[in-house]
Amino acid sequence: MADVYKVVTSLYADVYKNIGTDGKPKSKNNTILMGSFVKILPEENANWQKVYAFSKEGWIDKTCIGLSPSLKCFYVDVGQGDGALLEVGNDENGLKIIIDGGPNDNLSRYLSKWQYKYYFDNNKKVHIDYIFVSHFDKDHYQGLIDIINDEHYTIGTIFHNGIAKFNNEKINFPKLEYNSELGKKFKHEGEYYLETCFGTLDEFNALKIKGGMLDLQEKFLGAVNNAKLQGRLDNFKRIDHTSAIPVKNINAKDFKIEVLGPVTSQINGKLAYKYFDDEAHTINGHSIVLKISYGNRSFLYGGDLNIPAEDHLLKHYQNTNPFEVDVAKSCHHGASEFTTDFMDKVNPYATVISSGDNESYSHPRADAIGCAGKYTKSKRPLVFSTELARSVSDSSTKIKYGMINLRCDGDNIIMAQMKEAVSSGSVWDLYEQSFFND
Repeated sequence: MADVYKVVTSLYADVYKNIGTDGKPKSKNNTILMGSFVKILPEENANWQKVYAFSKEGWIDKTCIGLSPSLKCFYVDVGQGDGALLEVGNDENGLKIIIDGGPNDNLSRYLSKWQYKYYFDNNKKVHIDYIFVSHFDKDHYQGLIDIINDEHYTIGTIFHNGIAKFNNEKINFPKLEYNSELGKKFKHEGEYYLETCFGTLDEFNALKIKGGMLDLQEKFLGAVNNAKLQGRLDNFKRIDHTSAIPVKNINAKDFKIEVLGPVTSQINGKLAYKYFDDEAHTINGHSIVLKISYGNRSFLYGGDLNIPAEDHLLKHYQNTNPFEVDVAKSCHHGASEFTTDFMDKVNPYATVISSGDNESYSHPRADAIGCAGKYTKSKRPLVFSTELARSVSDSSTKIKYGMINLRCDGDNIIMAQMKEAVSSGSVWDLYEQSFFND
């Protein structure tokens, strides 16, 4: 008989070692978050079901488990970078989404050794519906190369912001054609714009043939070409503020992805990006900005936005405010490169900062943490940090990664991080619905 699995449908569910003769649970040994799968064991006791989950057997309230998972977001600790996995619904009527991949194999190992270990162990394919590359900086996309190359994965669409990076020392054609590390920039009505970009895979390959592309970006392109040739990748597309991604109804609630940036221009019939100060500000500032909504709740992913980029976005959207959300991923790893006007528009209940131990960056910065707490709709704002949540084992030889977990059923939100030491039968430091109400 095939194993039967159900998911936790309440915000979280406590699991107990035993059920007493009085029918009441005894000795809590675990707490499981919404959307987590549990294996159903044969034993039942009135309102209690015995299950196996996370290497433990125990008893769970039957009313807490069902068949319809909701939205889960895993802000994976990838060190100095960004990497997030979203799952909405189940395999038959749901989505798996990756937003950035970090600078290393942390995300890849998390997926293969933990989240999708069952698939890997049983040689089953994992379908990723969307991969978003916010921009082509190493700390956001290098970790995607192993995932795209891995034949365990099939991929629907890889979305990107369309800006390539070049090494001017490698360029073997007249330098005037590419007058920056991002290709060609030009002046229009007193402002500088970037012209060189790509949308399709053919255009990406053409840029490589022309020469000068960064080695890492060529390696990424090789992985994309490989997945396409193997029939594991359907689409590869550039997106900006004019792009539309179809709304999907999951568990009777709308799941929507709005592309708020980059905000591009049409100049003399050609696509152009506003040039911000220098190459670094330009590629960071034109990060893909996503507002994701599920039911009545919303979440923002803003890549590495900076001061000129946020001013550019606010000018474009003028008196409207599409940026306000319930939970925001902090832009640029908690750097000081932000505007208080933009943070005031975002106005979340909770902020997640993804950063590493690179001392030259000193992320997250004190003013970023302070303003994340100040510009919020909550009386008790939450500021999570993958770096601050990280710890090591007692022997100081094994890092315990600082992943931040989010669960949402379309109305209610819970967020959690692992405790450094387990107490009261739970590994989780939980923040429940009361933190997400006005």
